[in-house]
Amino acid sequence: MKHGSNQQNCEPIVLPDGLLRQNDGIFVDVSQCPSASEFANVVNSLFTDGARFKGLDYSIFSSLLYDFDRTLVGCGNPEKLRLASEVVDFSSDRRALYKAVKLDADSRHAVYFFEPVEIEAVVEEPLYGEDAGAQVIAGMARKKVRQATRLDLDEFITDMWLKGVRYGLDVEAVNDVIVRGKTVRMEIAAQLDAIAGADAEIVEACDALHRDNSPKLLLNGKADLRKFQDRFPQIVQGARLLKKKNRILGSHGYTVSGELIPVDLPQDAIDLSALAGSGTHVEIQDGCEYIVASQDGFLSLSLETNHIAVTESIENKAGVSLKTSGDLLLAGNEFIEHGEVQEGRVVEGKNMTFHSDVYGDVISQGGFILLEANLSGGSAKSYGGDVTSCGRAFNSVIEACSGQVSLQYAESCLIVGESVLIDRAVNCEIVAQTLQIGSAEGCNIAGLNVQINSSGARRGKETLIFILVPDLSVLEAQIQQMNCEIEGCNKIVEAKEAELAQLKSDAEFAKYLALATSIRQGKIQLSAVQQEGWQKMTARFTGQMGAGSRLTAEKREQVARAQVFIREQVHLLEAREKLCEKIGCEITTVVGDTRVQSRIATLASFQQAKPSEIRARLREQDIKFQSVFSNDSGAFKWNFHDSVASSA
Repeated sequence: MKHGSNQQNCEPIVLPDGLLRQNDGIFVDVSQCPSASEFANVVNSLFTDGARFKGLDYSIFSSLLYDFDRTLVGCGNPEKLRLASEVVDFSSDRRALYKAVKLDADSRHAVYFFEPVEIEAVVEEPLYGEDAGAQVIAGMARKKVRQATRLDLDEFITDMWLKGVRYGLDVEAVNDVIVRGKTVRMEIAAQLDAIAGADAEIVEACDALHRDNSPKLLLNGKADLRKFQDRFPQIVQGARLLKKKNRILGSHGYTVSGELIPVDLPQDAIDLSALAGSGTHVEIQDGCEYIVASQDGFLSLSLETNHIAVTESIENKAGVSLKTSGDLLLAGNEFIEHGEVQEGRVVEGKNMTFHSDVYGDVISQGGFILLEANLSGGSAKSYGGDVTSCGRAFNSVIEACSGQVSLQYAESCLIVGESVLIDRAVNCEIVAQTLQIGSAEGCNIAGLNVQINSSGARRGKETLIFILVPDLSVLEAQIQQMNCEIEGCNKIVEAKEAELAQLKSDAEFAKYLALATSIRQGKIQLSAVQQEGWQKMTARFTGQMGAGSRLTAEKREQVARAQVFIREQVHLLEAREKLCEKIGCEITTVVGDTRVQSRIATLASFQQAKPSEIRARLREQDIKFQSVFSNDSGAFKWNFHDSVASSA
């Protein structure tokens, strides 16, 4: 039994513009169908005219509808693209096999109920008659019957298109149900949700942007809870600091009806150059923009200017405390602190500037310390540099043993330096080679060259000044020894000269010496006869001549020794002169109890002592100390050089 098929046509279906029929199938003509919308119009025209594709490549079909340009690029931008094997008629009988599809209100999902289907077919049945008692076929009768049939995937795609399901068909699942003849209600298509893009953003490009505030690990494996591991990270030249992460474009979505679900275009308004501060620049590396360090240094982030910079100096605004920073051991050449340094905290570095009050300990190794505010209860020590305070110093220790200490106001402080300049000092202990003090009140001072404009007492405590003088006893002894040696040589010379005079007092010997001198000088020429007499005379005075030569040699030896001792004495006198230079004290106005004493001691003996020892030594008294001034008014000027010269 056979049934006719409406899909079989004698002539091929005429294709709309944009489709080409060739021996190996149906192709999309890209020149006639240059966009997704054009392709959708071609497909819709074909389907509404009662035709369908046979052997449709659904992946190409869907890609051309919803990602046209990328599909062409992926296929190498061909002029034509194979889509199906043929275009055939989609008969009404076959179309009737496909039921309605259920779409939700937002066209997010499509559900279809699959069940066995039947199609009406016309069959021919024989009509039997009797001839001589036997059945014979008298004719054929046409009869309509219902026959089981199967859905077709290509037909299903076309019918769903016409019913509004144009995107997201799960063709593999649908084909599996069709082939197996299952009865099932299933989702045949699902919406593609739009994927939002991402705005351009700034991300960190290196770990050095973060401080490590964990406790510092020591070499012995223990942790120092007073210090952080890496409070101020160092940046090397060329290091990437910040990266502009390019915006990520989102992707549009589609409902099952093929409607576009748009996404917003991500923002891309970031300008890295506006963030790059001094010591940095913007570079494009690996297709991305980076802020890169132009030099070695330390990271600086400014909230005021919104700049990231790499500077040779470390600048901190959070202050120094156990909570914010711990004790600091700085590797940089310069450190600038805007916040307070709390009591008990230690900051060690090179060149350091503090804009707020310091209550802790500041130590510079070979650099300067500049205190813009006050120093109270702490210390400022520079080994090889200067210490300068523009504020007030209270109850603190200030040291610059090989540098200069400059203070505006100091009270109850211990100050040690090579050179000290103070506008006003109250109840301080001060040790320096050179001191210049505007006003000293109740201070204990030790130095070599002390200049004070005004000196007086403070709450009943006098100002005591020690002028440190060298111990000249060894030099004086050496100088006296040289005097004795020179005097001894002179006495020997005088004795030798007396003995020579005694020899020359003999008239005959004196006459011989005069004649010998004339002959030696060529003033007298002797004849042969006279020469014989001269030789006899010479033999006569041989003993006296030997004695005279010996005495002359001994005299010259003593003269030479005396010259050596004189030169040594001059050297010793110059050394004493140098030791006495620039040692003295001058007080322009004495307004209260002031004592000045000379004291044999070295500056180093004070500088190398502990603070408690220095204070004790500045208060001690000894009968060996020589008083040079003691009064509560007037003026005073004393020079150690003149004192030594007057006593010599």
